[in-house]
Amino acid sequence: MSRKDLMDYIPDKKLYAAVKFARKMIREGTRPQIANTRAAKYYGFSVSDVAHYTGQTAGRIARIRKNKEHY
Repeated sequence: MSRKDLMDYIPDKKLYAAVKFARKMIREGTRPQIANTRAAKYYGFSVSDVAHYTGQTAGRIARIRKNKEHY
């Protein structure tokens, strides 16, 4: 799986921007709940829409890290 496949394709450009914003905050150390809420509020989406994609990404990254430990 490549880095491009960490989350599903998001056809809505504003939602994509919100998810990227939340992921950036999470990488910088903000708790996911806060990052999702801030991004959703800023871009005008529900928190669950943003959290769906950020959670999806977190799960896939965890799987990649787990697979690397076995090698």
